[in-house]
Amino acid sequence: MTTQMPAGSLPPIRREIVVEADPDTAFEAFTARIGRWWPVAEHSVHGAGGSVELAGGQIVERSAAGETVIWGVVTTWDPPDQVAFTWHPGRGPDRASQVRVTFTEVGDQTRVCLEHSGWETFDNPAAARAEYDEGWPRVLDCYRDAVATATVTGLPAAEPSAESSAEASAETSAEASSETSAETWVALLHQPGPAAPTDGPIFDDPRFAWHVEFLGRMREAGYLVAAGPLPDEPGAGLTVLRLPGAGQADRARKLATEDDKSVADGLLAVTVRPWQVLLRA
Repeated sequence: MTTQMPAGSLPPIRREIVVEADPDTAFEAFTARIGRWWPVAEHSVHGAGGSVELAGGQIVERSAAGETVIWGVVTTWDPPDQVAFTWHPGRGPDRASQVRVTFTEVGDQTRVCLEHSGWETFDNPAAARAEYDEGWPRVLDCYRDAVATATVTGLPAAEPSAESSAEASAETSAEASSETSAETWVALLHQPGPAAPTDGPIFDDPRFAWHVEFLGRMREAGYLVAAGPLPDEPGAGLTVLRLPGAGQADRARKLATEDDKSVADGLLAVTVRPWQVLLRA
């Protein structure tokens, strides 16, 4: 018998990327130019041939036949720092979830963080969350590609046709997927720390739950690549993180030493090693 997790206990989806633009440009691209990059064929109510725009405080899809569907209503408009909106594509506004997107300057780039919450409004909250957990990365990849294209070519803000938008996304996606300089990879080597127990396995210590929670947060943020124990060294383990944006080693080190309470408390000790990825599947 499978017990379904209560909707209220499902955490928000958090996805983060870094785009090659200042916050003003990144904010405008996500809002005023959403029709340039949104993958309508894959993620919409009516499918291919339509368009989407943010106008009059609403996110609106228009099908090829001219039908309109409101996806959500803007609830926070604070350019270039954040935008938030209700979210109910194909559903009534009384069953809306919530999406918030923030834009933070990082050197000459912008860190864009998307958070999606409110799973209790779905008939099957866990299934809905799992579906969006797969869909949002694809949507954000299209957005990042479009920002990069606009920054390099100086494309105007006017909306192109759905066909030209799809072509632009296809042309840039291959380049973006091979550009590892837009990511920071680190390997975290964990070993028993100064406060580790000496009379039993470290995994049985109640404080080890803090480490599991840390890994869960890294997964929710989209950073976690892999994690697990090292069978040839009792109490040791390896975690691989991939952070969006170049030069994020210090941030990764802070996450590993401060956000992981098991490390801060001394149960585990961690060595943060930069990793240069040369081959990817």
